Amino acid sequence: MHELDLAALMVSRVCHDLISPVAAVSNGLEILADEEDPAMKEQAMSLIAHSVGQAKARLLFARLAFGAMGSAGAEIELGEAGQVAAEFFKTGKAKLDWQAPQGAVDKEIIRVLLNLANMGADSIPRGGQLTVKIEPTRQRVAVTVTAKGTRANLAQDIRDGLALKTPFEELTGRTVQPYITALLAKKLGSVIEVSFGPETVRFDVTIDKRTA
Repeated sequence: MHELDLAALMVSRVCHDLISPVAAVSNGLEILADEEDPAMKEQAMSLIAHSVGQAKARLLFARLAFGAMGSAGAEIELGEAGQVAAEFFKTGKAKLDWQAPQGAVDKEIIRVLLNLANMGADSIPRGGQLTVKIEPTRQRVAVTVTAKGTRANLAQDIRDGLALKTPFEELTGRTVQPYITALLAKKLGSVIEVSFGPETVRFDVTIDKRTA
């Protein structure tokens, strides 16, 4: 049941992220059905278009961050991952600075870095700068995610998940993301390091390509 429970928690997390834009689409359709005022209908169409775009961005992000994405050893272009991340963070308070060269890396590395980026954005709820830096060499891929903003903070339950200290039976839809991200890093033979500075939360992980 261990794997099934993890899958259920991840589904819960993805559904939680999608509820808001899908509900907004539903509200917009209700306005269109009942409203005769052209200006209100235009506003409803604008709401629907925005919400559909938001839902699409969240689905594409979830597909890369949480999905299996093909066979073992499959690679994903860093440019593609950057575009997905840019769309995902476009409407949030965290402003993304994606720093990556051209090229592809193993899909599991992409999953780790996107999940860390998401947690980085969550650590600056008042907004700020989210810098995702990927430095691949012939042997390793170094990933650094830096979140800088007012009152930047990483909650203790998220830290515990990243350290795999959370008892499995206590995992929730909130803490399953750091827990699974840490499991992915462990699978790749690495650990995620978290450090703090003035108004800053930083995540570092270096992955040996031979284990990816």
